[in-house]
Amino acid sequence: MSTHDMEETGVIERQALMDFPGGKALQAAGRVEPPSAQVLARALAAVEEAVREDVGRAPREEVRKDAVVTPLRKRRRVLAVLALAAVAAGVTVVGVNTDTGTRHGTQPQSASVFLNNVAEVAATQSAGSGRYWKVRTDSAESYITRSMDATYVISGRTPRKTRFPGWRLGSKTYDWNGLDRLTTNPALLLRQIETTTKASADQDEDAGTLGFVQATTLLANAPAGPQLRSGLFRALAELKGVTVVGTVKDSAGRTGTELAYHGGVGTTKVIIAPKTGTLLELTEPWRTEKDQRRATYLSTGLTDTIG
Repeated sequence: MSTHDMEETGVIERQALMDFPGGKALQAAGRVEPPSAQVLARALAAVEEAVREDVGRAPREEVRKDAVVTPLRKRRRVLAVLALAAVAAGVTVVGVNTDTGTRHGTQPQSASVFLNNVAEVAATQSAGSGRYWKVRTDSAESYITRSMDATYVISGRTPRKTRFPGWRLGSKTYDWNGLDRLTTNPALLLRQIETTTKASADQDEDAGTLGFVQATTLLANAPAGPQLRSGLFRALAELKGVTVVGTVKDSAGRTGTELAYHGGVGTTKVIIAPKTGTLLELTEPWRTEKDQRRATYLSTGLTDTIG
């Protein structure tokens, strides 16, 4: 085979290899900087999700036939999955052709993929140190000690001291030390979320909504360590009824990804910053869909001083 024939064959093979949804866009993108570990984690999660869905849909006969495809077809299928991974990692592929038509931009992630990605991020965050657990919302600041003494600071008012009742998950209430001993196993955490009970008789939410609110509230304002936070995100990834709404801004103007849980009383919404795993805002129905409560969490963390 001549040099010209070899070059022509190589060009044809490259064209065949890149003949998959998003291939042209990836070629046009050119060389880019290596992705971060967090981006790779998101891409890997997207690939695993795509493979699971593909295998789950394929009949056994089709799976057996796919086992003897040509090497070229194998590589094209792998590249197609990698294109999906690029989208999940944040690379926008414009004008992607699919069986259902042409769409522009990236497709929204599933709640499971998003929450598992955030779980990876949460596990890498620093626990910090300090005497008080500080929570700053749009209306007040609270400072809680390990002995569960709480000081509330509201602008223009005298600080109020009281006892903090603890954080509820499932049928139990945990103090700070209890959170340190709480399991980080996602399956066990999910069982607690799904078997939640009402803390008081005047709460009208259904059990599913209560469990979702308890878990997200714990993520928003409790001194949960990185592994517990990661476990809670993974548990919520398996909770039925959670969907991704999309990228939004919270009441403070910060950008995050909104999730919704569709329960018996109404829809509960949370906004999460995907790069840090921080829960920015929680909006929950209270007795009715129209009667809602919203909490905007401006900052949380450990500190040694009040004020």
